[in-house]
Amino acid sequence: MKSCDKASFCVYNDGYRKEGDWALNITSVITFGRIHLVEDEATALRICSELTKKFTDDDEYLKQEIQNSFRNVQCLELIPEHITGKLVNES
Repeated sequence: MKSCDKASFCVYNDGYRKEGDWALNITSVITFGRIHLVEDEATALRICSELTKKFTDDDEYLKQEIQNSFRNVQCLELIPEHITGKLVNES
C-alpha cells in the first residue's frame, strides 16, 4: 500500500445455471478505489464495534473482544472511485 494504494473489492452471489447451459450466471459488484490504514484509534474502534454488531448484539462479548484483541486489529478504508456491477436476468 505504501508504493501503490490502488485496490478493488468484489462481491458476488452463488449464481445459477440455466437448464442445459454450461455457463454460471452470477450477479456481482466490483469497487475500485484507494485504500489506506485507519490510524485514528477512535475511528478504528467505531468500525470494529459496528462490524461486531452486524453479527451479535451481545455487548459483553464486544467489550471483552475490544479489551483482549483491539490492540491487534488494523483497519483499512477503501475509498471508492468507480463501482461496476453485473446483474443477470433470471428469466
